[in-house]
Amino acid sequence: MDSKAIENARRVAARVTADADGDAWKEHQWAVARFLSGSRTAVEEEGWRKRLNEWRERIVASLAADAYADVAESQDLLLDWLLTELRRGDDALGALLALYPSPRTEPEPLSTSGTPTRQAGGEVAEFYFADVFTFVTDYLAVMIRRPLDGTSATWCPAWWEHPEAGARLSALWLAWEHLRHDAALGMTTWWIQHADPHLKVLMDPRQGPFAACSPEGHAQDPLGPLPVEPYEPT
Repeated sequence: MDSKAIENARRVAARVTADADGDAWKEHQWAVARFLSGSRTAVEEEGWRKRLNEWRERIVASLAADAYADVAESQDLLLDWLLTELRRGDDALGALLALYPSPRTEPEPLSTSGTPTRQAGGEVAEFYFADVFTFVTDYLAVMIRRPLDGTSATWCPAWWEHPEAGARLSALWLAWEHLRHDAALGMTTWWIQHADPHLKVLMDPRQGPFAACSPEGHAQDPLGPLPVEPYEPT
């Protein structure tokens, strides 16, 4: 199986997982069941619809329990199902792209500074999300569901106004872009080793960078930088 097929399977798995508890679920259920059954029989397609409903129920329960590692495992399970169907024949990728067309139209993905991001050798890095702002808006903000009550967790909608938050979220985005190419353990590694520790710091209502703000808006007097005295070598 080529990298294009794996990349598109991962893209679809991430999108369906993010929408599992939303209004778009019924459309995803129909489309994914049709793909996984290969349109072979109506009975097989109906079986996949029931199986996907059970899969969705696990995700909804995991979100309610803030068990985001379990959500990542469910996403990996859906990815395995998609990859299994893609291995069945050369026309399977075309069927998947017909249901979920690739959104990648920009010739050169952008970095956080708005400039093309290049790998060693001068090749342009292929990013699923064009920049950290798109990553936070279209993926992280949709996926993360927390009680933002200022006691257990908080957030600032103008997160880019906080240098530490911008640096941490950019690191999360770049780690996600790198680990998404690992079809087996990539997303589990990203959640446990990257997302969980970064989000714990970012959303800490007392010690995190958003402590002076609230989900309703950015504070007029945000936290200042660390005090530093000039270094004079002796």
